[in-house]
Amino acid sequence: MSPDAEREPLRTGAVDTAIARARQAQAAWSARPIGERAVVLERFRRLLHERRADVVTVISRETGKPPAEAAMAEVATTLDLARFYLRAAPSHLTPRTLVPGSLALWRKRIRITSIPYGTVAVISPWNYPFMLPAGIVLPALVAGNAVLLKPSELTPSSGELLGALLHDAGIPTDILQVLPGDGAVGAALTQGAVDKVFFTGSVTTGRRVAHACAERLIPCSVELGGSDPAIVLDDADIEHAASGITWGRFSNGGQTCVAPKRVFVVGDAYEPFVAAMRRRIEALRLGRSGAAPYDMGPLIQPSQHAVLASQRDDAVKRGARVEVGSDMAGDGPDADAVFPPTLLLDVPLDARALQEETFGPLLPIVRVSDVAEAVALANATPFGLSASVWSRDRRRARAVAELLEAGTVVVNDVTLVPGIAEVPHGGVKASGSGRSHGIAGLDECVRTRTIVDDLFTGWRQAWWFGYGGDAAARADAYLRLAHGRSMRERLSGVRKVLQLIFRPERPV
Repeated sequence: MSPDAEREPLRTGAVDTAIARARQAQAAWSARPIGERAVVLERFRRLLHERRADVVTVISRETGKPPAEAAMAEVATTLDLARFYLRAAPSHLTPRTLVPGSLALWRKRIRITSIPYGTVAVISPWNYPFMLPAGIVLPALVAGNAVLLKPSELTPSSGELLGALLHDAGIPTDILQVLPGDGAVGAALTQGAVDKVFFTGSVTTGRRVAHACAERLIPCSVELGGSDPAIVLDDADIEHAASGITWGRFSNGGQTCVAPKRVFVVGDAYEPFVAAMRRRIEALRLGRSGAAPYDMGPLIQPSQHAVLASQRDDAVKRGARVEVGSDMAGDGPDADAVFPPTLLLDVPLDARALQEETFGPLLPIVRVSDVAEAVALANATPFGLSASVWSRDRRRARAVAELLEAGTVVVNDVTLVPGIAEVPHGGVKASGSGRSHGIAGLDECVRTRTIVDDLFTGWRQAWWFGYGGDAAARADAYLRLAHGRSMRERLSGVRKVLQLIFRPERPV
């Protein structure tokens, strides 16, 4: 959709050159004090705020999403992420010294240091082309890594704009390189001499990325698809739940990984909930960037239209009915980018719309008899990215949330988890491994190095060789002193423990 989409393709040989430049520059970047690297994030935050209107325009033009969504979901979240990491990174990544809890190791001092991986690759998607890469690039940079960012070939301008702002803020050009291109560029990155790969995208491609990293014995963090359930309990505020789920499912053209994609409504709440959803969906205004104000934009990837139509038609053939939505063909060269917001009812459990990820404005609603059935159906999927529970009783909702197989669960709201800078974002099962955002996202960008030192050089350890006839009794005395249940038992081991420390038998 982007007018900038046609670019000279990046030759895969250039990827190796970019990696080499990054590896050469990374040591000097990581040697800078972490406070200095954090200052760069603050400059980036200020620049992004100053140029926010231009950023919104580029994102909206390239993806088709309404400017308000580009501003809130992409720009506001990125500003929050920058502020969070510039504040959290210096304290969290500063080396720390610990004293062991073991009595036998009282002389030791443990120093744990966070070491950047070195050069990392970030392969980002097209649905949130500014915020999602920023959520990985920012902590990776402040942690001291060099970053190679491959934006989606469908939304290259947004990724390049993120890179330009970071360069203007003071990130050296070799430390952050934006490599636009298709899947060949991504494959070259995963097979190149990088130290870790971050990938966000489909399960199929994620498996290939993970396999390539396993072949090289390097780590990867993959955030893949989702088929997020929303459970509407029988005591839910129906109007509130319908409003939230309508927004969560159909914002960004329905192209959100953590959108509610299957709704399970308990008991008597079903009919009023369906009616409330129908009213809201019928009121949505479809449009595109540059047109009159609109609520839902087109599909970023027009080929997805056929996939959604196939999932809808499969459900109808199996007995489902389309409650809202019709196949609006539209006209013009990009008519296939338009897929109306569609509500499916009476959907059988074996329908593809419930078994697969529906990445677009298609929503099946299922009536269930009780909470147990809702939870069982919600978990009956290979995915486990996010979920939501709707109820007036917060305690009850949290109890249901604890039963769901998902990386995150939201109560009485939806879809917002990637928009909270402090919350670790990621899934379980086929939805991937690893986390972005929050302190967990910062930890994904470093590995630890531990140095164990001794307060007294030259003083042998009590457990070294020198076992004599009394060695077992002395060891048992230590166990009584360190872990005895009563004070009497613990004190009974003192004498032999002192002998173990100061009078070793036949030291070797």
